[in-house]
Amino acid sequence: MAFFAISVAMLGMTVGAVWVYLRRERFESDSLSLTLTNFALATAVAMPASVMVQFCLITIISLSLTTVVSWSLLLIFMAIPYAFAGVVVSLALTRSPFPTGQVYGVDLLGASFGCLGVILLLNLLDGPTAVIASGAVCGLSAIAFAASAPSEDRQRLESRSWWRRPIPITIALMVFAILNSIAPVGMRPILVKNSFETYALGVYEKWNSYSRIVASSPTLHFPDMWSVSPALSGNTRIMQAELNIDGAASTPMSHYDGTPDSISFLQYDLTSLAYRLPGIRKSAVIGVGGGRDLMTAHFFGVPDITGVELNPIFINLLTKNPFYKNFSNVTAVPNLKLHVDDARSWFASTDEKFDLVQMSMIDTWAATGAGAFSLSENGLYTLEGWHAFFGTLNDDGIFTVSRWYSPGNIDETGRMIGLATAILLDSGVKDARPQMFVASAGKIATLVLSKKPFTPEQLRILHQTVRSLGFDVVLAPDQPPQSPLLRAITESHDRASLDHVVDETFLDLSVATDNRPFFFNQLRFLSIPRAAERFFHKTLGVGVVLGNLTASAVLIMILFISILAVIATILVPLKDAASACPLPLAVAGSLYFSLIGMGFMLAEIALLQRFSIYLGHPIYSLSVCLFSLILASGLGSLTSDRLKLDSRGKLQTWAILVVAYLVALGQILPIIFQHTTGQDRLVRIVISVAVITPLGFLLGFAFPTGMRLVEAVDRQPTPWFWGINGATGVLASVLGVMFSMALGIHVTMLLSALCYLLLIPAAFALLRMRQGIASSVPVAEFEGELPRGV
Repeated sequence: MAFFAISVAMLGMTVGAVWVYLRRERFESDSLSLTLTNFALATAVAMPASVMVQFCLITIISLSLTTVVSWSLLLIFMAIPYAFAGVVVSLALTRSPFPTGQVYGVDLLGASFGCLGVILLLNLLDGPTAVIASGAVCGLSAIAFAASAPSEDRQRLESRSWWRRPIPITIALMVFAILNSIAPVGMRPILVKNSFETYALGVYEKWNSYSRIVASSPTLHFPDMWSVSPALSGNTRIMQAELNIDGAASTPMSHYDGTPDSISFLQYDLTSLAYRLPGIRKSAVIGVGGGRDLMTAHFFGVPDITGVELNPIFINLLTKNPFYKNFSNVTAVPNLKLHVDDARSWFASTDEKFDLVQMSMIDTWAATGAGAFSLSENGLYTLEGWHAFFGTLNDDGIFTVSRWYSPGNIDETGRMIGLATAILLDSGVKDARPQMFVASAGKIATLVLSKKPFTPEQLRILHQTVRSLGFDVVLAPDQPPQSPLLRAITESHDRASLDHVVDETFLDLSVATDNRPFFFNQLRFLSIPRAAERFFHKTLGVGVVLGNLTASAVLIMILFISILAVIATILVPLKDAASACPLPLAVAGSLYFSLIGMGFMLAEIALLQRFSIYLGHPIYSLSVCLFSLILASGLGSLTSDRLKLDSRGKLQTWAILVVAYLVALGQILPIIFQHTTGQDRLVRIVISVAVITPLGFLLGFAFPTGMRLVEAVDRQPTPWFWGINGATGVLASVLGVMFSMALGIHVTMLLSALCYLLLIPAAFALLRMRQGIASSVPVAEFEGELPRGV
């Protein structure tokens, strides 16, 4: 939901600018240094206060009016600190004695380094404490503003009560951050992913930049498994601890005492089906978690086991934490190798070959909750990702994947089966079914995909295991699926026929790719009305479509709330500024700033989604992309003060460069990713910065150039244009996600390019108005009307 946070930040900052415009008499009469100090302090205090209020809100994901109200309240309280910050930035831009481009550029430079700083903070501190620490940083800015004030203003500040002065407030926030980080009770969420949280003292809790892991104390109970066989005795009891991820997802950690009996229950889980096959001497597990799949491989006698885990917290628990290391005893497994890395990068770079690669219910924890996965890109379930995994198998190797399964609608399994079919077809196989076996148990289905057709002995073992453990066969080389759709998918002889089969389905069963990596979203946007009708007639069922419909409804709801917020807080308050503006200027200026707001945000969303796959997790994409874009935009803004786009030729050249670069990115990024995915993350980050920075530099010219063109004609409506820019940016952040999900990330990038292409006539219109003013006003008088620093 990074797009929602970005949307709220833009909304709040724009509201702050609108506030400055509406109360301009007050802000112009007050001391600038005092006002900046006051609002920087307000930002500092509002940040932890806002999070505290958010923790008290019940923001559930459901189809109800209550959800609309709760999310509206969430948006309001999230936006408050940004509104205060918007006042600071707006005043600094409009009232400081420095050039606009310089102030704007320095602001963007600071914001860019904040994008990197958040990763450091979240790896060192828990989430709430990181927000408090960020508030303390804002307090430092208030101290800097106060130090720059004239002596009389500093005396006024020093005469205040201590709790209204910058230094005591900043120190208090620092102390609050320290206490909150070490105290077992403090600022903590009450409701996480639709579930109330209860805290037990002494339970292990650890945060990093992309997750929060809470490990419970071990208890004796029936084994926690994905799909347990009825053959397992109901009296079975084992010691297990639960490792909770971000409040909703979890992975169990079982006690291993060094004997096979302590982990023998694992053979009764459907996810272990592929280990029954003979000849498995070397296996790899994608997503180690609490170590269950590692211990499954060990139980079945695999002598060489490799685990690849994105989250270092799990590896630290298994190998370094004194209690959980001894409890799981994973380190006692011989020839076990653990790697902390994102799976795609590791498998793309390794020279090792495996007899079996396992991926069971792994979602990278990028988003959890009812249907929220469908809004999240996931590189583990794309054609390119599976090629990386499949390519590390020996000639007769096995790739096994377990996913959710709906017995009432087995067609939902079609996306996994379609992806498996596409992998085989791309490998030159003409008939995929002899190499595919799928079994189900309850709400889980396990795919066993072989690089070669299954031998009669392998099929005998798989069928015998399924029968003896009470599982069901969904499809096998000698048993076609009951579903006509699944049968048509597996009988496809080339990619064109496969695409034709899945293109005509109600569910979106198309092969997920890095361009459309939304594997978990199976509801087409054009099918939403039909799905909603089924929901209200109670014929939709409870499968993946219900979750997708819920997520889509939330996305539409966020867009609806954003539109209302934009109208209420930006457009309506600024209508007087627009009405006083000459019609030609209003049209051209509104079009210009709408297009740059829309174009910038569409490009940003597309880059966030594309680089999320490449860098392995949304948090890295968010930080690196925003750092690169904002830093480069700041440099572009600074450069625009010296290299002015003040002629048709310069404006057209700049716009064409932006369009060409955006179009080129869509073509070259897949090539770059294909050849560098196996590099270390630091190398990939450097490559990402190098690719994004030129675009950000070019985009940095747009806003200050537009402001110069408008202010040269009439300075009065500039708040309206500022508001239009922020409003379209807010809406584009949501629309960008919709476009990417429905049409692909590449299309979102092209739409951004289209915005900048359409910018040319709007910029030319503004330039003509400026030249008309310049030709009718004496040079000295005209120059006096220009804003400072231009």
